[in-house]
Amino acid sequence: MAQQFLEQGILPQQFYDSSYSDMQDALSAKSRKDRIQDPFELARRIGAI
Repeated sequence: MAQQFLEQGILPQQFYDSSYSDMQDALSAKSRKDRIQDPFELARRIGAI
């Protein structure tokens, strides 16, 4: 697992300073192109407006 993190540009200090759940969230995150970019669209989807 450490080798995989190094290949993805995650340094050991970053790994040890974060929790395992933070690291799992980062690894399973959607790519930038798949994320909602428009803040009004996000607010609409969560029912804020």
